[in-house]
Amino acid sequence: MTQEANEGPVVMVTGGSSGLGKVIARTFLDAGFRVVIVGRNQERLDAAKREWGKLEQVKTAVADVSTHAGAANAVAVTNEHFGRLDALVNCVGSSDRGLVENLTHQRLDELIQQNVHTALLCSVAALPLLEVSSGAIVNIGSLAGKVGARYLGGYCVAKHALSGLTQQMRLELKPRGVHVALVSPGPIRRDDAGSRYTAQVDETLPADAAKPGGGTSVKGIAPEKVAAAVLDAVRRRRPDVVMPGYLRLLIAIGHLSPRIGDWLLRKLTSSKERKP
Repeated sequence: MTQEANEGPVVMVTGGSSGLGKVIARTFLDAGFRVVIVGRNQERLDAAKREWGKLEQVKTAVADVSTHAGAANAVAVTNEHFGRLDALVNCVGSSDRGLVENLTHQRLDELIQQNVHTALLCSVAALPLLEVSSGAIVNIGSLAGKVGARYLGGYCVAKHALSGLTQQMRLELKPRGVHVALVSPGPIRRDDAGSRYTAQVDETLPADAAKPGGGTSVKGIAPEKVAAAVLDAVRRRRPDVVMPGYLRLLIAIGHLSPRIGDWLLRKLTSSKERKP
């Protein structure tokens, strides 16, 4: 990654006004990056910028990055303010709860748009600037994009698609000097973790399905740890990060023996079987 004298590198973080995206943006800011946070709500963007205080190092871009125009606008704002881009973090996404048999075409389209289209559109829009800087793209995936899991509706489908997209991008863009990484965390700690999906858990699902990860026994990860892993993926050009790391073994076992892998996944999910 190149860097101009006396100026920090530039990162654009989509979904950067709240949640994990906000923590990632702050982590890069503290590491000396100039930051562009992208979101759909100007008030939230401005509040984050005021909270951090480093007004000259932080710019905001109001954009719906699920559209070509929105993604292009976010990159244009970045180029206008800083004249370069060294890293793109695609952190827009949405989870889900439900049974596969109840997954509608409309809901699946929404999840693919939020988790996959946004990353693709922003990456394509940012590519010319990233080629100049030999920069990096980090897509925020999920453990649910590495293995299947019960009761997560269309989320596993969307995040598996993002995993495949990321690897294809990495293979195609490496000769052009652009690194592409996937960071796949398990459940992330948040204040509303126990109630966030209560409304989606109906009589067809066990109550535990509303819990993080659909009721997995994997402990919640601090968002600051995920943000640090994203920064490390950019700096050290790591291709694929799974959090917690020991779950790489589960992923490998599942590929070698799907029967054993499925058994382990059932053991890791505290939710009881679906209601009759």
